[in-house]
Amino acid sequence: MKRLSILFFMLFLICSCSTMDKISENNITDKKNVLDGRKFKLVSIYPDMNITIEFNDNKISGFSAVNRYSSLYEIDGDIFNVYNLITTLMSGPKDKMKAEYEYLNLLKDVTSYKIEGKKLTLYTVLSSNYLIFEEI
Repeated sequence: MKRLSILFFMLFLICSCSTMDKISENNITDKKNVLDGRKFKLVSIYPDMNITIEFNDNKISGFSAVNRYSSLYEIDGDIFNVYNLITTLMSGPKDKMKAEYEYLNLLKDVTSYKIEGKKLTLYTVLSSNYLIFEEI
Protein backbone atom coordinates (compact mmCIF):
# COMPACT_ATOMS: atom_id res chain seq x y z
CA MET A 1 0.00 0.00 0.00
CA LYS A 2 2.85 2.36 0.88
CA ARG A 3 4.55 1.67 -2.47
CA LEU A 4 1.32 2.31 -4.32
CA SER A 5 0.89 5.67 -2.56
CA ILE A 6 4.45 6.68 -3.44
CA LEU A 7 3.91 5.61 -7.05
CA PHE A 8 0.73 7.72 -7.33
CA PHE A 9 2.47 10.69 -5.73
CA MET A 10 5.38 10.48 -8.19
CA LEU A 11 2.99 10.10 -11.12
CA PHE A 12 1.09 13.17 -9.92
CA LEU A 13 4.32 15.21 -9.76
CA ILE A 14 5.39 14.15 -13.24
CA CYS A 15 2.01 15.02 -14.74
CA SER A 16 1.90 18.38 -12.97
CA CYS A 17 5.33 19.41 -14.25
CA SER A 18 4.59 18.51 -17.85
CA THR A 19 1.31 20.44 -17.73
CA MET A 20 3.06 23.60 -16.52
CA ASP A 21 5.60 23.36 -19.35
CA LYS A 22 2.78 23.21 -21.88
CA ILE A 23 1.04 26.20 -20.29
CA SER A 24 4.26 28.23 -20.37
CA GLU A 25 4.92 27.30 -24.00
CA ASN A 26 1.38 28.36 -24.92
CA ASN A 27 1.79 31.75 -23.23
CA ILE A 28 5.03 32.43 -25.13
CA THR A 29 3.41 31.35 -28.39
CA ASP A 30 0.38 33.55 -27.69
CA LYS A 31 2.62 36.59 -27.12
CA LYS A 32 4.46 35.95 -30.39
CA ASN A 33 1.13 35.59 -32.17
CA VAL A 34 0.10 39.01 -30.85
CA LEU A 35 2.93 40.56 -32.92
CA ASP A 36 2.98 38.17 -35.88
CA GLY A 37 1.87 39.79 -39.14
CA ARG A 38 1.74 43.30 -37.68
CA LYS A 39 3.55 46.41 -38.92
CA PHE A 40 4.34 49.50 -36.85
CA LYS A 41 5.74 53.00 -37.44
CA LEU A 42 8.19 54.63 -35.00
CA VAL A 43 6.63 57.74 -33.41
CA SER A 44 8.78 58.46 -30.33
CA ILE A 45 11.96 59.62 -32.09
CA TYR A 46 12.36 60.77 -35.69
CA PRO A 47 8.64 60.40 -36.51
CA ASP A 48 9.11 62.10 -39.90
CA MET A 49 11.69 59.51 -41.07
CA ASN A 50 9.06 56.78 -41.69
CA ILE A 51 10.97 54.16 -39.66
CA THR A 52 9.01 50.90 -39.52
CA ILE A 53 9.14 47.45 -37.96
CA GLU A 54 7.22 44.39 -39.14
CA PHE A 55 6.89 41.00 -37.43
CA ASN A 56 6.64 37.73 -39.37
CA ASP A 57 7.35 34.32 -37.84
CA ASN A 58 10.58 34.78 -35.82
CA LYS A 59 11.80 37.68 -37.97
CA ILE A 60 11.56 41.43 -37.85
CA SER A 61 12.11 43.66 -40.85
CA GLY A 62 11.48 47.22 -41.83
CA PHE A 63 12.73 50.55 -43.11
CA SER A 64 15.27 52.44 -40.99
CA ALA A 65 15.26 55.95 -42.59
CA VAL A 66 17.62 55.05 -45.48
CA ASN A 67 18.03 51.27 -45.61
CA ARG A 68 15.95 48.14 -45.16
CA TYR A 69 16.83 45.89 -42.23
CA SER A 70 16.05 42.39 -41.07
CA SER A 71 16.75 40.34 -37.97
CA LEU A 72 15.72 37.35 -35.95
CA TYR A 73 13.90 38.05 -32.70
CA GLU A 74 12.88 36.02 -29.70
CA ILE A 75 10.25 36.55 -27.03
CA ASP A 76 10.36 34.81 -23.66
CA GLY A 77 7.65 36.22 -21.42
CA ASP A 78 8.22 39.98 -21.49
CA ILE A 79 11.85 39.57 -22.55
CA PHE A 80 12.56 40.61 -26.13
CA ASN A 81 15.88 39.88 -27.89
CA VAL A 82 17.12 40.86 -31.35
CA TYR A 83 19.73 38.67 -33.09
CA ASN A 84 21.80 38.97 -36.27
CA LEU A 85 20.64 42.40 -37.44
CA ILE A 86 21.48 43.01 -41.10
CA THR A 87 20.85 46.03 -43.34
CA THR A 88 21.25 47.13 -46.91
CA LEU A 89 24.21 49.48 -47.36
CA MET A 90 22.87 52.57 -49.09
CA SER A 91 23.96 56.07 -48.15
CA GLY A 92 21.68 59.05 -47.65
CA PRO A 93 21.40 62.55 -46.19
CA LYS A 94 23.23 63.11 -42.89
CA ASP A 95 20.06 63.61 -40.84
CA LYS A 96 18.58 60.33 -42.09
CA MET A 97 21.84 58.44 -41.58
CA LYS A 98 22.01 59.77 -37.99
CA ALA A 99 18.40 58.72 -37.34
CA GLU A 100 19.04 55.27 -38.80
CA TYR A 101 22.23 54.78 -36.78
CA GLU A 102 20.50 55.73 -33.51
CA TYR A 103 17.41 53.62 -34.23
CA LEU A 104 19.36 50.48 -35.16
CA ASN A 105 21.61 50.80 -32.10
CA LEU A 106 18.58 51.15 -29.83
CA LEU A 107 16.87 48.22 -31.56
CA LYS A 108 19.92 46.00 -30.96
CA ASP A 109 19.79 46.91 -27.24
CA VAL A 110 16.08 46.13 -26.72
CA THR A 111 15.49 43.82 -23.76
CA SER A 112 11.74 43.97 -23.15
CA TYR A 113 8.51 45.09 -24.72
CA LYS A 114 4.94 46.07 -23.97
CA ILE A 115 1.98 46.07 -26.32
CA GLU A 116 -1.21 47.99 -25.62
CA GLY A 117 -3.76 47.85 -28.41
CA LYS A 118 -2.08 49.43 -31.45
CA LYS A 119 0.88 50.79 -29.46
CA LEU A 120 4.15 48.85 -29.16
CA THR A 121 6.92 49.99 -26.80
CA LEU A 122 10.41 48.47 -26.94
CA TYR A 123 12.59 49.11 -23.87
CA THR A 124 16.37 49.08 -23.48
CA VAL A 125 18.30 48.64 -20.24
CA LEU A 126 21.22 50.89 -21.14
CA SER A 127 19.28 53.92 -22.35
CA SER A 128 16.53 56.15 -21.08
CA ASN A 129 15.26 56.23 -24.66
CA TYR A 130 12.67 53.68 -25.59
CA LEU A 131 11.07 53.08 -28.92
CA ILE A 132 7.33 53.72 -29.24
CA PHE A 133 5.56 52.50 -32.36
CA GLU A 134 1.98 52.80 -33.62
CA GLU A 135 0.43 50.14 -35.81
CA ILE A 136 -0.05 51.03 -39.46
